[in-house]
Amino acid sequence: MATRIRWGGWGPDWGRSPALLHALLLFTALLSGCTAATKPRWASTDTPRDTSSTSQETLDQAELSPAPPPGNYQPQTAEASPPRTGDAGVVRTAAEPIPANALRFGEPVIPPPVQEYPIDLTTALRLAEVENPLIAQARQRIGEALAVLQGARALLLPSLNAGMSYSGHTGDLQRSSGRILDLNKQALYFGGGSGAVTAGTIAIPAVNVFSALTDAIFEPLAARQQVEGARFSASATANNILLEVAELHFNLLAAEADLQIRRQSAEQEAEVARLTRSYANAQQGREADAKRALTELSLVVDEVRQAEEGVAVASARLAQRLHLDQAVRLHPASPAFEPITIVEPSLALPSLIEIALRGRPEVGARAAEIARAEVRHRQEIYRPFLPTIQVGFSAGAFGGGSNLTGGELNNFAGRTDFDVIAFWTVQNFGMGNIARQRERLAELGQAVGEQSRTIAEIRTQVAEALAEVDAARRQVEITARQLRSAEAGFREDLERIRNTVGRPLEVVNSLQLLNQARAARIHAVTDYNKAEMRLFVALGSPPPLGESANAPLPAAPVAAPPLPPLAARTAVAAKR
Repeated sequence: MATRIRWGGWGPDWGRSPALLHALLLFTALLSGCTAATKPRWASTDTPRDTSSTSQETLDQAELSPAPPPGNYQPQTAEASPPRTGDAGVVRTAAEPIPANALRFGEPVIPPPVQEYPIDLTTALRLAEVENPLIAQARQRIGEALAVLQGARALLLPSLNAGMSYSGHTGDLQRSSGRILDLNKQALYFGGGSGAVTAGTIAIPAVNVFSALTDAIFEPLAARQQVEGARFSASATANNILLEVAELHFNLLAAEADLQIRRQSAEQEAEVARLTRSYANAQQGREADAKRALTELSLVVDEVRQAEEGVAVASARLAQRLHLDQAVRLHPASPAFEPITIVEPSLALPSLIEIALRGRPEVGARAAEIARAEVRHRQEIYRPFLPTIQVGFSAGAFGGGSNLTGGELNNFAGRTDFDVIAFWTVQNFGMGNIARQRERLAELGQAVGEQSRTIAEIRTQVAEALAEVDAARRQVEITARQLRSAEAGFREDLERIRNTVGRPLEVVNSLQLLNQARAARIHAVTDYNKAEMRLFVALGSPPPLGESANAPLPAAPVAAPPLPPLAARTAVAAKR
């Protein structure tokens, strides 16, 4: 009785021709032996590439070919392992090896910088103190306030004048009695002051004091409070800028750390891809696992590219805030990336808020504004009761003549004038004074409201920063445990697959979890360091400097500001 054989469920009925079937099977075996006896099943079927290229451009043929699983595994020849057949009866051949472009994760996608500048947190903060234009602008306002104070203190100091004056008249002149005189006269004065005419005093005294006593008394008090406010505002501006610099430096550290772990993950993913491909080619693993591992490798390589971009962007942003040349790449001087604890964790929120309200420069600036508004209000209250004074003294030579005296410009002799004037002013029947008093009182109320708003904002900042620190501290502990667990799991799964005990899919999943744990660790440490710095600055102090605070500041690539249009045109005109 003949046996009916159906190959794969779709071939013709070979039962009636057993001799032909045997001949076909023998031919297939001989053909498989010729093609596979000299080549392991995991070897690449591609044409060998030219290995003279650089390692960054291409990989060696041995690197492209997936390595066989370690352990007691031995490659099988074609005689010992017949080709696999699918559901449709199609013979499966060995899959393609790992492409070279999937493994070239060592080649940077961002062009290398022309120059690099190592920087740590202390150096960044010191450079911001020196080079940041916003901090310099805030400190210039202190100089402006000091100049206003100096001017206010000099209100009662006399002004000095020297000069001459000539007066000539020709024609009729009416006397006080009503008599008309045909008069031609001349007068000349020179010396201290100017403006001597007939019997009148010197119009512009040589030594002159003219000021309202109200302004002379209260303006220096208001200007002194303006100086204090400018100093506190400059400190607040410096604290905010330095905090931003510290956060940008932490971002640079995080970007560098993220790039390192992405490269490490790419190396490990490449090894996993080789192992899973070896198992698939040796028919001890699924083809889907090998393709998934290759896909994971491509994704990790893309993450390396993104991490390189993140480093370049973080460097440019920090350089911009430090007013450095963006063409010079900044990189951390120390690769260490660990949590930094600045504020004592045992301090409670009420104690921290009390410290902040005593130490924040914004509170001092608002208090100075309130004091200045109070001085302005008292100034308007006292204005109607204090006079405006003018004191003048002049000394010089004076002479002249007329047609009635028979001479012109003669009888020169010395002349001195001393005048004291005091007058009180009630503006607009007193309604003008009342309006100014109410205006100053409204400004005082605005200053008080601004102080209340600032205090509420400071309390909120401290509370938010403390909550961020507590949450970030717990997250750091959680991610540390996750990272240890993920590393242990990956090592165990990798050892299992090398010993042909576990499935290749297990190590792929373990590496995914390990990559996620590494990234989560970096984010947690970055968030914790930023939160600690924000809490410390929220208490009223600038970011602390390290041990190198007193060392000489290294030369930095400071960006040269461009010439303004007017200066540029002037320079071009000078060259012509």
